[in-house]
Amino acid sequence: MHAAIAIAALSTAGALALALAQNPRIVPTPRPIVGELPPAPPETYLPQPPGIAVESWITGLEAVWSLQFAPDRRLFLTEKFGRIRVVSAAGELDPTPWASIRVVQEGGEGGLMGLALHPDFPREPWVYVMYTAYIDGRPVNRVTRFREVNGRGTGEEPIVDNLPAALNHNGGRIIFGPDRMLYVSAGDAYHPMSAQDLSSRSGAILRVTPEGRVPPDNPHPNNPRWVLGVRNPNGLAFRPGTGALFAADHGPTSEWGPPRIADRDELNVIRKGANYGWPLVVGAAGRPEFVDPLLAWIPSAPPGALLFYNANLLPALKGDLFYSTLMGQALLRIRFTDPAQPERVTAIERWFNDGPRGSSVYGRLRALAAGPDGAIYIGTSNLDGRGTPRAGDDRVLRLTPR
Repeated sequence: MHAAIAIAALSTAGALALALAQNPRIVPTPRPIVGELPPAPPETYLPQPPGIAVESWITGLEAVWSLQFAPDRRLFLTEKFGRIRVVSAAGELDPTPWASIRVVQEGGEGGLMGLALHPDFPREPWVYVMYTAYIDGRPVNRVTRFREVNGRGTGEEPIVDNLPAALNHNGGRIIFGPDRMLYVSAGDAYHPMSAQDLSSRSGAILRVTPEGRVPPDNPHPNNPRWVLGVRNPNGLAFRPGTGALFAADHGPTSEWGPPRIADRDELNVIRKGANYGWPLVVGAAGRPEFVDPLLAWIPSAPPGALLFYNANLLPALKGDLFYSTLMGQALLRIRFTDPAQPERVTAIERWFNDGPRGSSVYGRLRALAAGPDGAIYIGTSNLDGRGTPRAGDDRVLRLTPR
């Protein structure tokens, strides 16, 4: 482990044991209804996508989790081991963190995760983050915001606190919607049935105001939960034009004993107040009380982030959805080219990977953003304890026309 990681992390065997003890895995009974995979076009593998140039724009980072550009063209990013970093408009990484946060991180999926800027930034100079921390000796996930003063984060203010946390299944993505509300993906924290519990804030996508209050038009009074039945959503993106929210959710791994039910990572279109079935159904079960996924994968395609591309630098990609994968080690390009059925997937490409059991060019990919220059920016996550580092890792890659 890097020295900087060791300083930022609370990496002790005792802390890991405590996190697991406080988040026992609850096996739902009975076993879920297992549906089919939704219809999907065959995937094309493109280790070197035609017409795309890739450069290592920023190197020497550690497990990049989120990327967001500010109106002044600065890039804000999070490293999961506890640092918020800033890259200048000229592409220079500030060696001093914008803010450092003491996080719980023992090799799992927690730590410093999502980042979002206030919709009126910098007039409202708030930077929001989600991370795993200890409160009163127990691990929790929390959404807080920092105020930027003289180029540094100050005055941390909790927005959504005491969300259930675990070694894995923490969710962690936060994003402001076209409605100027903050959407928060909260994993089930190893309590699958919490996803069906309106009194719980785990296994959920939450919706709150920029101050953390519950909006009056949420589907359930005084309740931040926007939808039911998600497991561990790591990707959130709003579609330009329609404003529809898309979410990428990790599928099951070991919630049930043999015969094992696994994979089926999902892409969903999120509807207000809808139920996406976890853990009562897996896949497209065709049950009227649950919303079937738009896509699901076997073998696994664990999501890192989502991005709808809406710039002009790469016009052939405009309107496409990009889905970064962790263990899948690829960037998925998902196309919607049927005007009669705008949510029907018509093509899927896997970039930077040469086959189902092939090799990956850049390894684990997570953070995604479109820059003010129209380029696509990708953060690698090979130093998160689960990847194979490459020279220069972790990095921010920049995709431009070739």
